[in-house]
Amino acid sequence: MKKLISLLKATMSQDMSIFIIKSKNKSKINKIILPIFLTLVVMFAIGSYAQMFAEVLAPNNLTYIVLTMFIMFTSLLTIIEGIYKSQGILFEAKDNDLLFSLPISKSKIFFTRVFKLISFQFLYNSLFMLPAIVVYAIYEKPNLSFYILSLIMLVLLPIIPTIIGCIIGYIIKGLSSKFKARNIIQIVLTSIMLVFIFYFSLNIQGMIANIAQNANSINNVITRIYYPAGLYINLIQNFNILDLVILLAINIIPAILFIYIASIFYFKIISKLGEKTNNSRKVNLKKASDKIFKVKSQLSGLINKEMKRFFSSPVFIINAGFGMVLMVVATIAISINFDGMINSLTQGEDIGISISEIRNMMPKIFYGFVVFVSCMTSITSSMISLEGKSFNITKSLPVSPEKVLLSKVLTSNIISIPVILICDIIFFIVFKVAIIDIVFILIASIIVPTFTALVGLLMNLKYPKMDATSDTEVVKQSMSSMLSVFVGMFTGILSVAIIIMGSKINLDLFIILELVAFSIIVFTLWKILKKYGTQKFRAINV
Repeated sequence: MKKLISLLKATMSQDMSIFIIKSKNKSKINKIILPIFLTLVVMFAIGSYAQMFAEVLAPNNLTYIVLTMFIMFTSLLTIIEGIYKSQGILFEAKDNDLLFSLPISKSKIFFTRVFKLISFQFLYNSLFMLPAIVVYAIYEKPNLSFYILSLIMLVLLPIIPTIIGCIIGYIIKGLSSKFKARNIIQIVLTSIMLVFIFYFSLNIQGMIANIAQNANSINNVITRIYYPAGLYINLIQNFNILDLVILLAINIIPAILFIYIASIFYFKIISKLGEKTNNSRKVNLKKASDKIFKVKSQLSGLINKEMKRFFSSPVFIINAGFGMVLMVVATIAISINFDGMINSLTQGEDIGISISEIRNMMPKIFYGFVVFVSCMTSITSSMISLEGKSFNITKSLPVSPEKVLLSKVLTSNIISIPVILICDIIFFIVFKVAIIDIVFILIASIIVPTFTALVGLLMNLKYPKMDATSDTEVVKQSMSSMLSVFVGMFTGILSVAIIIMGSKINLDLFIILELVAFSIIVFTLWKILKKYGTQKFRAINV
């Protein structure tokens, strides 16, 4: 038992640093206030959506459907996060070799990994479920048992979705370990799964609408979709000790069985991956010894290094490139079946505007889409942290810090801008866009990704995470990644809001002003990066 507790402490202490911002001056603003502020912002935004649903459902005594919808949404999000996090926490942790050499049973090691994964999921789930619980309490004013049951459900909620996410991660990792190009196989399989889940998410509103219209059968539908959610709703409406025991059992028993059974296959997969990694290193070293290297410029060599690092990390590719995948899918969808896509999004409702009018507005809508997706695609926010201990090697190179930082910005643009431009060309051909809109979209396709790259790099310089044990910790759990997403989200929403306001006055003028503002900001950020970024670059020590 002492070994297990010590192992849990050591394992949990490594990855919880996302919640503590390290600062030399130990400022309370940096360490406490900023994380709390960001958490409250997210919870307030989510609570606003919950309140919108509750306003409609409360008059018909259907407020509990708010909890149902948020349980379903949170569970779906947990599965997606489980697929991502299982790759780094379970399979690609840098301390695997150390742990496997210790005199500790396999099941205990695997338990600590899964426990850490569920703990992260619990913290993220709380961001979504707590606002929904508060909104329900405001409208229904329940008794004390509701809060106790909700706390129990909040603790249990991530267990089953995390297990499902781990199983999918097992399948992806297991299949990829049997192929030579395992990273490519892993990326393809994970992308297919995420696209499927995204498609399901787009159509879930219609399912919820049908459920809301049939209040008498709502619990039966919930039970078929996700049985623990149905038990929770039954408990808060009519407490039954048997339902509580069943709720505890159907979460705890599968977790125990999963840890026991999966720990056997877990070590087999890790062993296979270790063998293939060692063999590939030997082959690469042999090829390198026989290869005549071509002389490259410093900048091209740095870009080549960054590209190799990007494409060697599946979690980095999927997290940073999902916006690009979304853009390609959306562009192809509206180009092939525009009418069907609009009808699917509007669910056949009368929105007061015809499809032909929407088609005429598409150039401006697509411009806003390009801006929003570009703002939400952050690649550079992880580039410095992913170097880890090898960052000292980069610093020792006879290359100026300014050139190193420039290579990271250019790499981000090389990855994102060509994809956006290809989507632009497809859109231009299908919708026969006017010259002025073509100019707007092309400028945005270049200037906005550059803006996002500069913001992400500055954030990573401000909050580097050089002691991460896996790529997942850097890409998904670092402060620089989180702040970059918030800044991008805010900028994207603000840009779309400006377009909507400008449509009532002079939309072309507003877009011109917006692009000029982006250009000025990009120029200013680059100047800041050259001065401030160079100083921070030299100050980072590993």
